[in-house]
Amino acid sequence: MAKKKGSARSCGVCLCWSVLDGWACSGCERFRRAHPSRGVCPRCRHEAHLGPDGLCKPCLQAIRAEDDAEWALGLPDARPRALQLIVGSQRHYATQACRIVRFEDGGRWVNAAWKRKLNRQRAVEPDRSAVLEPQVWGQLPLFTLPRTLTDATARAIATRPLSGWDRAEPVLAALTAERQMSKAWRCLVAEMVRLALAVREAEGADPDPAPLLRDLPKFRDVVCLVLLRAGLLAAAQVPDPRHAPRQCGDCDAWMPGNPHAGFRCDPCRNFRRRHRPGQCTRCLRDEVPLRAGYCRTCHPSRDAGLTRPTVRPASQLVIDLAVDAGGPYLSLHVGEPAPEPVDMTPAMMACPGQEVLFAMRRDWSPVLARLRQRAPGDLPLTGAAAALVEDFADVRRDLRASGFRKNIRTLIILGYWLGVDNALHERDVYDLARLDAHLTAKPVCQFLRARGLLIDDPELHRDRDLAWIENALQALPQPVAEEARAWADVLRGQGPTENEPRSWEGIRRYLTSLQPVLTTWTAAGMTTLREATPDHVQDALDDLVGTARRQLSIALRSLFRALKQKKVIFRDPARHLAVGDLTGIPRLVPSDQLAGLLDQAKTLFARVAIVLAAVHAVPIAEIRTALTTGLNLARGTLELRRGLLRHTLYLEELTHRLVTDWLAYRHRRWPTSTNPHLLVTQKTALDPEHPPVHRITMQGVVPKGMTLDRLRQDRILDEAFASGDPLKLMRLFGITENTAMRYVTAAYPERIAKLPR
Repeated sequence: MAKKKGSARSCGVCLCWSVLDGWACSGCERFRRAHPSRGVCPRCRHEAHLGPDGLCKPCLQAIRAEDDAEWALGLPDARPRALQLIVGSQRHYATQACRIVRFEDGGRWVNAAWKRKLNRQRAVEPDRSAVLEPQVWGQLPLFTLPRTLTDATARAIATRPLSGWDRAEPVLAALTAERQMSKAWRCLVAEMVRLALAVREAEGADPDPAPLLRDLPKFRDVVCLVLLRAGLLAAAQVPDPRHAPRQCGDCDAWMPGNPHAGFRCDPCRNFRRRHRPGQCTRCLRDEVPLRAGYCRTCHPSRDAGLTRPTVRPASQLVIDLAVDAGGPYLSLHVGEPAPEPVDMTPAMMACPGQEVLFAMRRDWSPVLARLRQRAPGDLPLTGAAAALVEDFADVRRDLRASGFRKNIRTLIILGYWLGVDNALHERDVYDLARLDAHLTAKPVCQFLRARGLLIDDPELHRDRDLAWIENALQALPQPVAEEARAWADVLRGQGPTENEPRSWEGIRRYLTSLQPVLTTWTAAGMTTLREATPDHVQDALDDLVGTARRQLSIALRSLFRALKQKKVIFRDPARHLAVGDLTGIPRLVPSDQLAGLLDQAKTLFARVAIVLAAVHAVPIAEIRTALTTGLNLARGTLELRRGLLRHTLYLEELTHRLVTDWLAYRHRRWPTSTNPHLLVTQKTALDPEHPPVHRITMQGVVPKGMTLDRLRQDRILDEAFASGDPLKLMRLFGITENTAMRYVTAAYPERIAKLPR
């Protein structure tokens, strides 16, 4: 077929890629007319038109990436030169390339320069082996052919410096330690990795995994894994389905992939050759080979099935071993009773090293029923489990923590039953501790997590208020629940306008007030909150008075305002709903109840909390979250955090002395505590999560009938009686102007009284 005129193709003489009208480029046409004689070029060993010095046109132009010192010096052992593939141009700038001049008759100074170049080349590359020569990086190959790589090829590049080996060597060392392989295995894999890196340099680009695994003689998968971890492969290999693990078609055993084995394991193929197919009497499977009416899986347990017939016959899931290791079959004679287990075997002893196929929630009731009659010291532990228990005991003794026996007993049961070779599930620890009051879960989980032996359960770390909100919303119909979730998103700062996000605790308080109303509306037939009217809102508030009415009014206004912002509803039925002010006025605490309040407190913890509330009017939430870093005993100040703001307390003599005594007692009682909060208890001092003191603990520091909030109100109201200046209250206690005016009004109501007209 004739070539299309003016098409892009290779020149028939110099092999350059150009747009040609004939079979040769214009430069070769001129060279052929000037030198009509043909012959074999002594440099590239190709038959072509020869010019001066008996060389062809490409060799005369010497278009190469490096200077050819071997050819210029005329070395007898110089190998044939390859032609460089070039792209021709219309003006043929290639004809202007400098020639490599070869002086046959001398030229001492020129030959000396070529010898210096040759020595430099050999110094850089002393072994100029023709095996997998490095190419120009980034050059696209025209032809990709399979390579024949052998052990001889690996030995030929054994001393060659390879790019990427510094990245692959530490990965190979880590993989050897991970798989616990020998040094000889590492050396053999290293040879194949270096061979792959040599192929990478020879191709001038990151090779694809499939051709690389095809050409390597051995350790293909390991080399691919090392290069992938080192980032030296282009992409991961798509596994061949024939090499993937699969189940046997007859016995359903899980067997390793083998492209020549098909979909049946070796025992089933031999069993099928000797027996005819049919329906099994025990497992009722059809078209499987039978022996005495049973398939290969059911035949070893046929006697046990007759002894104890089951309603739903089933087969044990097994794994086809790579070697002939036998199976755990116990054939029983008909009429012989099946043996009962004498004692419960720990799970770690059932099959050491076998991973879990199905993760199910464990039932610890029968385990505890069996182990309650045995002392913790009588349970046999492995060496690793005993060492872990001893380490845990030393840690708890150093921390001087409570519940020592509970923690040790919990860890001993876990180490005996599950072992410590693999990580334990956090859910198992909590399920075990929930069944017995003499077992604890949290300290054990914290210790195992610090040792890297715990698998966390996300469900156990969810916010309790968030979990309550989700459960409450799931009880509502779908449209109303979605609208309530949109309202919660707005309160969390995810609305159309930027707002300060509220805590899940505050949203839970709102939803606690709204839940009975939403339940009533949905029970009456309301399918969406778009159907709510001002009458519905007013009817929900009619039966309420006082604080309950005000809380529900605030929650309803928040709900419909957020839905209006999200454009879920068209109008706000609670827009003109009156919320009202706080009911009641602050009142003083009787003096007889204040007298001797510090003497009634039995601990330094209670005295510090009472002083902060009764003298400095600090709210309970700020007493719980006060940090030791904000305390400066030298200056006598305590800095409290209020969001992005700070409020500084100036400690008088009593507070300064109590806080100093508390810090000394805390250091003496819990010397290893790292909790940053100023007030800690026996549980929070040694907790690695550093929680603040619980609200219920703060309520127990004052006698019955008295609260810290009442002490705080009494202190502010007393200062309002003494000064009557709201600005002083704001500076002294860090309260807002509305709160300050509320206390001043309670102290001096006549100052804001309106005269009759």
